Amino acid sequence: MLEFCVKQNVFLYAMIAAGIAGVWCLFWNNRFYTRAIRDLGRLKEPKSKWTRSVLETCQKKAHPFSNAGAFMRSQIAQGRSAGMAVPTLLRGSQNMILTVLALSILSLWAIYRYRYGEAELMRYLGTGIALAGGLVFFRLCLDFGGKEEILLNGWTDYLENEFAATKQSAVLETVQQTERQPVQAETMAQAGTGAAKAKPQTAGSESAKERNELFADPEKEARISKVREGIRQTAAAESRFAGMLTPEEEKLMREIISEYM
Repeated sequence: MLEFCVKQNVFLYAMIAAGIAGVWCLFWNNRFYTRAIRDLGRLKEPKSKWTRSVLETCQKKAHPFSNAGAFMRSQIAQGRSAGMAVPTLLRGSQNMILTVLALSILSLWAIYRYRYGEAELMRYLGTGIALAGGLVFFRLCLDFGGKEEILLNGWTDYLENEFAATKQSAVLETVQQTERQPVQAETMAQAGTGAAKAKPQTAGSESAKERNELFADPEKEARISKVREGIRQTAAAESRFAGMLTPEEEKLMREIISEYM
Protein backbone atom coordinates (compact mmCIF):
# COMPACT_ATOMS: atom_id res chain seq x y z
CA MET A 1 0.00 0.00 0.00
CA LEU A 2 2.74 2.45 0.92
CA GLU A 3 4.68 1.53 -2.20
CA PHE A 4 1.62 2.16 -4.34
CA CYS A 5 1.11 5.61 -2.70
CA VAL A 6 4.73 6.52 -3.36
CA LYS A 7 4.63 5.37 -7.00
CA GLN A 8 1.36 7.20 -7.68
CA ASN A 9 2.58 10.33 -5.83
CA VAL A 10 -0.40 10.15 -3.45
CA PHE A 11 1.58 11.60 -0.56
CA LEU A 12 2.86 14.39 -2.75
CA TYR A 13 -0.60 15.40 -3.94
CA ALA A 14 -1.99 15.13 -0.42
CA MET A 15 0.70 17.49 0.88
CA ILE A 16 -0.06 20.02 -1.86
CA ALA A 17 -3.79 19.82 -1.12
CA ALA A 18 -3.13 20.35 2.59
CA GLY A 19 -0.95 23.37 1.79
CA ILE A 20 -3.69 24.90 -0.38
CA ALA A 21 -6.26 24.31 2.33
CA GLY A 22 -3.98 25.98 4.87
CA VAL A 23 -3.55 29.04 2.65
CA TRP A 24 -7.33 29.18 2.17
CA CYS A 25 -7.88 29.21 5.95
CA LEU A 26 -5.26 31.93 6.43
CA PHE A 27 -6.77 34.07 3.67
CA TRP A 28 -10.31 34.09 5.06
CA ASN A 29 -9.12 34.52 8.63
CA ASN A 30 -7.03 37.52 7.60
CA ARG A 31 -9.96 38.95 5.63
CA PHE A 32 -12.16 38.89 8.71
CA TYR A 33 -9.66 40.77 10.88
CA THR A 34 -8.86 43.29 8.13
CA ARG A 35 -12.50 44.25 7.57
CA ALA A 36 -13.21 44.37 11.32
CA ILE A 37 -10.23 46.69 11.93
CA ARG A 38 -11.27 48.97 9.07
CA ASP A 39 -14.74 49.26 10.56
CA LEU A 40 -13.25 50.72 13.76
CA GLY A 41 -12.98 54.05 11.98
CA ARG A 42 -16.54 53.92 10.61
CA LEU A 43 -18.61 52.42 13.39
CA LYS A 44 -21.54 54.69 12.49
CA GLU A 45 -21.69 53.16 9.00
CA PRO A 46 -19.94 49.77 9.16
CA LYS A 47 -19.62 47.56 6.12
CA SER A 48 -18.87 44.28 7.88
CA LYS A 49 -21.79 42.10 8.87
CA TRP A 50 -19.97 41.09 12.05
CA THR A 51 -19.51 44.73 13.12
CA ARG A 52 -23.19 45.48 12.59
CA SER A 53 -24.10 42.42 14.63
CA VAL A 54 -21.86 43.54 17.52
CA LEU A 55 -23.39 47.03 17.49
CA GLU A 56 -26.91 45.57 17.61
CA THR A 57 -25.90 43.38 20.55
CA CYS A 58 -24.48 46.41 22.34
CA GLN A 59 -27.70 48.37 21.81
CA LYS A 60 -29.71 45.59 23.43
CA LYS A 61 -27.61 45.75 26.58
CA ALA A 62 -29.57 47.46 29.36
CA HIS A 63 -26.52 48.05 31.61
CA PRO A 64 -23.02 49.39 30.94
CA PHE A 65 -20.25 46.92 30.18
CA SER A 66 -18.35 45.82 33.27
CA ASN A 67 -15.76 43.87 31.23
CA ALA A 68 -15.63 45.01 27.62
CA GLY A 69 -12.57 42.87 26.87
CA ALA A 70 -14.27 39.60 27.78
CA PHE A 71 -17.37 40.65 25.85
CA MET A 72 -15.35 41.38 22.70
CA ARG A 73 -13.42 38.11 22.92
CA SER A 74 -16.70 36.25 22.96
CA GLN A 75 -17.91 38.26 19.97
CA ILE A 76 -14.72 37.60 18.02
CA ALA A 77 -15.10 33.89 18.75
CA GLN A 78 -18.56 34.09 17.15
CA GLY A 79 -17.26 35.89 14.07
CA ARG A 80 -17.58 34.06 10.78
CA SER A 81 -15.81 34.27 7.45
CA ALA A 82 -16.58 32.15 4.38
CA GLY A 83 -19.29 30.43 6.41
CA MET A 84 -16.84 29.22 9.10
CA ALA A 85 -16.06 30.50 12.57
CA VAL A 86 -12.83 32.46 12.96
CA PRO A 87 -11.36 30.12 15.62
CA THR A 88 -12.12 27.18 13.31
CA LEU A 89 -10.22 28.81 10.45
CA LEU A 90 -7.26 29.48 12.73
CA ARG A 91 -7.20 25.90 13.96
CA GLY A 92 -7.60 24.74 10.36
CA SER A 93 -4.38 26.46 9.31
CA GLN A 94 -2.58 24.82 12.23
CA ASN A 95 -3.99 21.42 11.36
CA MET A 96 -2.88 21.80 7.73
CA ILE A 97 0.68 22.50 8.83
CA LEU A 98 0.66 19.38 11.01
CA THR A 99 -0.89 17.39 8.14
CA VAL A 100 1.90 18.43 5.74
CA LEU A 101 4.55 17.47 8.28
CA ALA A 102 2.86 14.13 8.98
CA LEU A 103 2.62 13.29 5.26
CA SER A 104 6.23 14.30 4.74
CA ILE A 105 7.44 12.00 7.51
CA LEU A 106 5.26 9.14 6.26
CA SER A 107 6.43 9.51 2.65
CA LEU A 108 10.12 9.68 3.71
CA TRP A 109 9.73 6.52 5.77
CA ALA A 110 8.10 4.72 2.79
CA ILE A 111 10.89 5.87 0.43
CA TYR A 112 13.56 4.70 2.84
CA ARG A 113 11.86 1.34 3.39
CA TYR A 114 11.42 0.51 -0.30
CA ARG A 115 14.82 1.97 -1.13
CA TYR A 116 13.81 4.52 -3.69
CA GLY A 117 16.38 6.84 -5.23
CA GLU A 118 17.81 9.91 -3.63
CA ALA A 119 15.98 12.15 -6.10
CA GLU A 120 12.61 10.82 -4.93
CA LEU A 121 13.64 11.37 -1.35
CA MET A 122 14.68 14.98 -1.99
CA ARG A 123 11.49 15.71 -3.90
CA TYR A 124 9.21 14.68 -1.04
CA LEU A 125 11.45 16.23 1.57
CA GLY A 126 11.66 19.55 -0.28
CA THR A 127 7.92 19.65 -0.93
CA GLY A 128 7.04 18.95 2.70
CA ILE A 129 9.48 21.52 4.08
CA ALA A 130 8.41 24.18 1.57
CA LEU A 131 4.70 23.76 2.25
CA ALA A 132 4.94 23.56 6.05
CA GLY A 133 7.49 26.39 6.21
CA GLY A 134 5.41 28.54 3.87
CA LEU A 135 2.29 28.13 5.99
CA VAL A 136 4.17 28.98 9.17
CA PHE A 137 5.79 31.98 7.49
CA PHE A 138 2.48 33.34 6.19
CA ARG A 139 0.86 32.91 9.55
CA LEU A 140 3.64 34.83 11.30
CA CYS A 141 3.50 37.60 8.71
CA LEU A 142 -0.26 38.01 9.04
CA ASP A 143 0.13 38.34 12.83
CA PHE A 144 -3.36 37.36 13.90
CA GLY A 145 -2.50 37.90 17.56
CA GLY A 146 -1.57 41.53 16.94
CA LYS A 147 -4.71 42.15 14.85
CA GLU A 148 -6.87 40.67 17.56
CA GLU A 149 -5.21 42.96 20.09
CA ILE A 150 -5.89 46.00 17.90
CA LEU A 151 -9.52 44.93 17.55
CA LEU A 152 -9.92 44.42 21.30
CA ASN A 153 -8.33 47.76 22.18
CA GLY A 154 -10.43 49.67 19.66
CA TRP A 155 -13.72 48.14 20.73
CA THR A 156 -12.90 48.40 24.44
CA ASP A 157 -12.19 52.11 24.08
CA TYR A 158 -15.43 52.61 22.15
CA LEU A 159 -17.61 50.66 24.59
CA GLU A 160 -16.17 52.15 27.77
CA ASN A 161 -16.15 55.77 26.57
CA GLU A 162 -18.19 56.86 23.56
CA PHE A 163 -20.86 54.15 23.66
CA ALA A 164 -21.27 54.39 27.45
CA ALA A 165 -21.76 58.18 27.23
CA THR A 166 -24.30 57.80 24.42
CA LYS A 167 -26.18 55.13 26.36
CA GLN A 168 -26.31 57.27 29.51
CA SER A 169 -27.57 60.28 27.54
CA ALA A 170 -30.33 58.19 25.99
CA VAL A 171 -31.37 56.80 29.39
CA LEU A 172 -31.36 60.29 30.94
CA GLU A 173 -33.50 61.68 28.13
CA THR A 174 -35.97 58.82 28.54
CA VAL A 175 -36.23 59.48 32.28
CA GLN A 176 -36.79 63.19 31.70
CA GLN A 177 -39.56 62.51 29.19
CA THR A 178 -41.21 60.12 31.64
CA GLU A 179 -41.10 62.77 34.36
CA ARG A 180 -42.51 65.47 32.05
CA GLN A 181 -45.56 63.44 30.99
CA PRO A 182 -47.44 63.62 34.37
CA VAL A 183 -46.69 67.35 34.60
CA GLN A 184 -48.05 67.96 31.12
CA ALA A 185 -51.17 65.91 31.85
CA GLU A 186 -51.78 67.87 35.07
CA THR A 187 -51.31 71.20 33.25
CA MET A 188 -53.80 70.19 30.55
CA ALA A 189 -56.33 69.09 33.18
CA GLN A 190 -56.00 72.40 35.01
CA ALA A 191 -56.41 74.29 31.75
CA GLY A 192 -59.59 72.33 30.95
CA THR A 193 -61.04 73.00 34.41
CA GLY A 194 -60.28 76.70 34.10
CA ALA A 195 -62.00 76.85 30.72
CA ALA A 196 -65.07 75.05 32.09
CA LYS A 197 -65.29 77.51 34.97
CA ALA A 198 -64.74 80.51 32.75
CA LYS A 199 -67.57 79.53 30.39
CA PRO A 200 -70.47 79.84 32.91
CA GLN A 201 -68.95 83.03 34.23
CA THR A 202 -68.81 84.39 30.71
CA ALA A 203 -72.43 83.39 30.04
CA GLY A 204 -73.56 85.04 33.27
CA SER A 205 -71.58 88.16 32.51
CA GLU A 206 -73.16 88.32 29.02
CA SER A 207 -76.70 88.06 30.51
CA ALA A 208 -75.89 90.77 33.03
CA LYS A 209 -74.46 92.89 30.25
CA GLU A 210 -77.64 92.51 28.20
CA ARG A 211 -79.79 93.49 31.19
CA ASN A 212 -77.60 96.48 31.86
CA GLU A 213 -77.86 97.59 28.25
CA LEU A 214 -81.63 97.10 28.30
CA PHE A 215 -82.22 99.24 31.39
CA ALA A 216 -79.47 101.72 30.61
CA ASP A 217 -81.81 103.37 28.00
CA PRO A 218 -84.23 105.79 29.82
CA GLU A 219 -86.82 105.74 26.99
CA LYS A 220 -87.09 101.95 27.03
CA GLU A 221 -87.44 101.94 30.78
CA ALA A 222 -90.24 104.59 30.62
CA ARG A 223 -92.17 102.61 27.97
CA ILE A 224 -91.97 99.44 30.06
CA SER A 225 -93.27 101.35 33.08
CA LYS A 226 -96.24 102.73 31.08
CA VAL A 227 -97.20 99.26 29.81
CA ARG A 228 -96.98 97.85 33.27
CA GLU A 229 -99.14 100.67 34.68
CA GLY A 230 -101.75 100.23 31.93
CA ILE A 231 -102.03 96.54 32.69
CA ARG A 232 -102.51 97.29 36.35
CA GLN A 233 -105.23 99.87 35.61
CA THR A 234 -107.07 97.45 33.32
CA ALA A 235 -106.87 94.71 35.87
CA ALA A 236 -108.23 96.95 38.63
CA ALA A 237 -111.91 96.65 39.52
CA GLU A 238 -112.37 100.43 39.51
CA SER A 239 -111.08 100.84 35.97
CA ARG A 240 -113.20 102.97 33.63
CA PHE A 241 -113.25 100.15 31.11
CA ALA A 242 -114.68 97.74 33.60
CA GLY A 243 -118.34 98.73 32.83
CA MET A 244 -117.89 98.17 29.10
CA LEU A 245 -117.32 94.44 29.58
CA THR A 246 -119.77 91.76 30.60
CA PRO A 247 -119.16 90.00 33.91
CA GLU A 248 -117.87 86.92 32.11
CA GLU A 249 -115.54 88.97 29.87
CA GLU A 250 -114.33 91.00 32.84
CA LYS A 251 -113.65 87.80 34.76
CA LEU A 252 -111.79 86.31 31.81
CA MET A 253 -109.77 89.51 31.33
CA ARG A 254 -108.80 89.57 34.99
CA GLU A 255 -107.65 85.95 34.82
CA ILE A 256 -105.58 86.61 31.70
CA ILE A 257 -103.94 89.69 33.20
CA SER A 258 -103.32 87.94 36.50
CA GLU A 259 -101.72 84.99 34.67
CA TYR A 260 -99.60 87.36 32.64
CA MET A 261 -98.46 89.27 35.72
